[in-house]
Parts: sequence; structure tokens; C-alpha cells
Amino acid sequence: MIFFIEFLLFGLSVGIFGTMVGAGGGFILTPILLLLFPDRPSEVITATSLSVVALNALSGSIAYHRLKRIDIKTGLMYGLVASPWVVLGTFVTARVGRGAFDMILGVGLMALCVSLFRGSPPPLDPSEAGGGENPSLRERRIVDNKGHVYHYYFRFRLGLWLSTGVGFLASFLGIGGGPIYVPLLIQGLRIPVHIATATSQFLLLITTVVAVLTHFLQGNLHTMGDIIIPLAIGVVAGAQIGAVTSGKLKSITLTRIFVVLIAAISVRLLYQGISGTLN
Repeated sequence: MIFFIEFLLFGLSVGIFGTMVGAGGGFILTPILLLLFPDRPSEVITATSLSVVALNALSGSIAYHRLKRIDIKTGLMYGLVASPWVVLGTFVTARVGRGAFDMILGVGLMALCVSLFRGSPPPLDPSEAGGGENPSLRERRIVDNKGHVYHYYFRFRLGLWLSTGVGFLASFLGIGGGPIYVPLLIQGLRIPVHIATATSQFLLLITTVVAVLTHFLQGNLHTMGDIIIPLAIGVVAGAQIGAVTSGKLKSITLTRIFVVLIAAISVRLLYQGISGTLN
């Protein structure tokens, strides 16, 4: 019972923070599972993490849909483009040893942390990029349930190209892609933070479902069911709390929370990966 409660509370925390920053919680869950279960293969850990992230993304997407902050059209198109690469990533994970996998994930998370120190960029000015006639740009006007209007242009075509690489890394590393999607949507595509975090959850739902189905067919979800259940219950509840909380925080606050979490986890994971390789 204590074991169940511990992972239930852990899942609740992952759901709250993961949804609050739009990252799905995989960037927290996968590294910690790697630390807790050093003897388990990387493909089993990533399969377990992605199954929980999928439920977190489902719960978070429902909550964000109620808040009317998801760019559904963009999320669907990016998700479809990423899906074949998600499948490829699940197969590659099984070919990498644990020590190397821990270091790769640690370096990747640290790189994301560094990229976020620049903060959120200003909205994209279409007049500087050929105006609304530029085929690489798309215009969006989203009104949330509070009546706040988000009117912006973003680099739509660039997002299509980036979705291929993100889809592969998301499933390969078992983090669901949120820590990669969110910075890219904000920094690269220039989507407003609150729309980016909500749309990222919806995009995660598509890609993680594809990844989980692939892992299930490979038999990677049959050994950690006792952990998945309490984690799943916790993240579903936490995602609802995280979605509501995100709207009450400033964009800079969300970014800072994201950076601190990634930095702490990446350092610990790098240490474990290096130690495992040397031993």
C-alpha cells in the first residue's frame, strides 16, 4: 500500500508540473524511473514512461480544450508528420545500452535548459517576413474561455520539418517530446507561451499514443504494470490541476519553473550515466 501511495503522489506531481509547462511530464518521469530502476532495460523504462505521459496528455488536452487554448489544426498536422519517426525511435531505443542512454538524455535535457535562458521572444512581426502573404507563415486568432485574444503569426512550415526530428527524439528518449516541443513552439515558431503549452499537450497526445502502441506490440509494457497504475491515476488528476494553474502564472514564471526542473534532473542523470559507463 505504501508503494502504491508513493507512486500515486509521484504521478500527481508529474501531472501537475508536466501539464503546467506543457511538457507532459516525461522529462521528469523518465529520468527518475531510470534512477529508481537502474537494472531495467531502457526500452522498458521509456515504454512505461510514455504510457503514463499519454494519459497525462489526454487529461491535459481535455482541460486545455475547455480553456480553449489549443491550436487543434496545427497540432494535428504536426502530429501526423511526426508519427512515422515516433515508431522508428521506439526501435532504436532497444539498441542503446543503459549507461549511454542516461548520458544522451542528460545532455539533451541540459541543452534544452540552456536554450531557455534566452526567455520568450517577442511576437513575430509579419511585415518583417513578407507579411501575411509569406507562404511559410500562418496566422492564428484564438480566443480562450476568459475572453483573452491571442492573435499572432508563426513559422508553420518550419514546424513541419522540425516535427520529424522531434518525433524521433521524443520516443527514443521516452520523454514524450514536451521538453523539445515547448521550446521549439515558443522560440523557433514564435507561438505565444500559453498557446504553445496547450498545443504541446495535444501534440503529445498524438505522438505518445503512437509510441505506446508500438511498444505494446514489441512487448515492452508487460513488466511494470504495478507502477503504471498508480502513476496513471496520479497524472490524470494532476493534469487537471496543472492546466488550471498554468493560466494563473505569467509566461516568465512558467519558463523559469521549466528551466529549474530540467537543470536539476539532467545533472543527476549525467552523473548516473557516467558512473554506469565507468563501472
